Amino acid sequence: MFFTAAAPVAAQMGAVAVRAKGTQELIGEIWTARDEVVITYQDVRIQCDEVELNQSTGDVYAIGSVIVDKGPQRFTADEMRYNLQTKTGTFTNATGNAPPTYSFTGKLLERIDDTHFRIVDGTFTACEMEDRPPWDLHLREALVEEGGYAHIKGAAFRVKRVPLLYFPYLLWPVKTDRAAGILPPSLGFSDRRGFYVGASGFIPLGRSYDTTIRLDYFSYGYYGVGTEFRWAPVQGAFGEILGYAIRDPNDGVWQWKIDGRHRQNNFFGFKMLAEVHELSDNDFFREFENDYNANTRRSLYSQIYLTRSRGPATINFRVDRRVTFLDSNDVILHQLPEAEYRVRSNRIGESAVYWNLITSANVFNVDRGGDLKGIYSRADLFPEISYTLPGSPWLTVTPTLGARATWYSSRYSEDRQTFEEEPISRTYVKGGVDIVGPSFSRIFDTHNLKGTRFKHLIEPRLEYRYLSEPEEEASLIPVFDEVDSTPDVNRMRLTLSNKLYVKSNNSLGAREVMTFDIFQEYSFRDPLSHGSGGVTSPKGPIGVALRIVPTRGTAIDARASYDALTRNLRSRSLSASTYLPSFNAGMTWYESYSPTTGERNSSQAQVRFGLTNKEFPLTFNFHIAYDMEKEALQQQRYGIGYKGSCWGIRAEYQDLKSAAFPARNYRLIISLKGIGELPAIKGSLSGGGG
Repeated sequence: MFFTAAAPVAAQMGAVAVRAKGTQELIGEIWTARDEVVITYQDVRIQCDEVELNQSTGDVYAIGSVIVDKGPQRFTADEMRYNLQTKTGTFTNATGNAPPTYSFTGKLLERIDDTHFRIVDGTFTACEMEDRPPWDLHLREALVEEGGYAHIKGAAFRVKRVPLLYFPYLLWPVKTDRAAGILPPSLGFSDRRGFYVGASGFIPLGRSYDTTIRLDYFSYGYYGVGTEFRWAPVQGAFGEILGYAIRDPNDGVWQWKIDGRHRQNNFFGFKMLAEVHELSDNDFFREFENDYNANTRRSLYSQIYLTRSRGPATINFRVDRRVTFLDSNDVILHQLPEAEYRVRSNRIGESAVYWNLITSANVFNVDRGGDLKGIYSRADLFPEISYTLPGSPWLTVTPTLGARATWYSSRYSEDRQTFEEEPISRTYVKGGVDIVGPSFSRIFDTHNLKGTRFKHLIEPRLEYRYLSEPEEEASLIPVFDEVDSTPDVNRMRLTLSNKLYVKSNNSLGAREVMTFDIFQEYSFRDPLSHGSGGVTSPKGPIGVALRIVPTRGTAIDARASYDALTRNLRSRSLSASTYLPSFNAGMTWYESYSPTTGERNSSQAQVRFGLTNKEFPLTFNFHIAYDMEKEALQQQRYGIGYKGSCWGIRAEYQDLKSAAFPARNYRLIISLKGIGELPAIKGSLSGGGG
């Protein structure tokens, strides 16, 4: 049966549609209906067992399996009093949702206006509504603003209905956009600083900027304060900077660090990368970082880098600063700035001749400790040409020729302990030839239904490199990077390569499944092998390398090096790895030997494994490094995680054994749907950073 309310409701509000399977009755202004009642008005749809509708006021009283849909929202209740005109009312024993992902219950729910509602004696969660959700907030009272905040009083954070934390008052963002608020506290323990509690606050500063402020307290008297500022002012430009300082109560000194990065795709036509990493002193790594990778850092690098490419040419500009922490002193290297122009291999006209170029100009500020410090300039030019001789496809001959000229405004002193303001230059000629072949191949057809075929390729290679003799004053050239090294090369490398390819009817191309190489170097200038009694040989060690790729993502690699002069093994290694969608695993084993005595110098092995499957909630990984020569574990890393329907948890443990910087750290990370990753519960054990 269908009814459309007449005046005065229609005159005041518009049409109200009422449908019901059971009886309907109009007494005065009150319309009653029973059994699967449905009322629709504008964007409101009400479903219930029984209803009374006042046509004059628009008041609705509904009982029994009440469901109210308004736009994307849904409320359910046992009983409801609601006004269709004001869209306000009260719900008894109610459930509902608040965008983007939150659900709630309440013994009493009051719809105050179009954007606000109040919950009394209820729960608040981002999980699916169930008797025992993985997590929820049990609250005494909450005032919720859609697209704003929930002001919660008397909130208890619960896991499976078990209370863990209590908050007298809690401000909770229920926004699709970023919202200011206090983040959940972080907890931890460090054997150096005691028990730890941290508080953080998030503040959006506009559509493109926000910051997080952090305060830390440690039971041993340490105090920490920090801020992380993030920005994304235009499309393709974004960055962040973190500053943190901690007061050491032992000496009353504040120690600090700054880490920042900025990337921009279009900075006056250039791609730009800027990063800054600074700290008060290198003890900050060991004393206050809670990550073993940071504990063992021995250098800092800051830079501003600009690059732009056009065709085969690239122009780069860089200003940087590198600080290396040593036991005796710190080494500080600056480029102020570097301008570099590169042209990758490019054909000259229609000929078979190719050329490439590297040229740069630099200003350096160097402090290597003691009196070895100063500012000087460098200019470098390095062109090369190459040409592939015409001939048979089974034999390829490619000679190359180049020259390098480098000028320096200063030089080392004779004892290499100071800089002298006297220019010095270095030039050398570089030549070489690559010969590939003659190559031999044969195809083997398996004659199976897949059309599988194998190709075996035997390919000898000869590589010869020549550099002119270094100049007498080469030892006085100040060394900053690889440009300044004066290679002493007049060598030939011979390689006999065996390759196996496989191809089937449904494959796009041939896939290399095995490579076996035998190689050796020969020097025409200096010996490459040294035996006992001063015996030398221009022949280098004989090397063998076997690589097998049985399936995509899986590889086995075995290598060995044999000294042809002393007839002793120099090194051998074996590694295997597999990367699949559900898991990854790998192992590496390496041994080195003294070429003169044949005694083993070192023997190390590493094993790793990771399990990640989208269909399986559990993740697990470990990485172990073991020194077999010393019979000691060098590194252990373990991680285990579980991802539920609306929450996740991950525990990590890391143990790095090092004479200089031992570290044992742990972390417990909890993530909640609708909230994100909570601050980690972390700390260090004896000998760690943390």
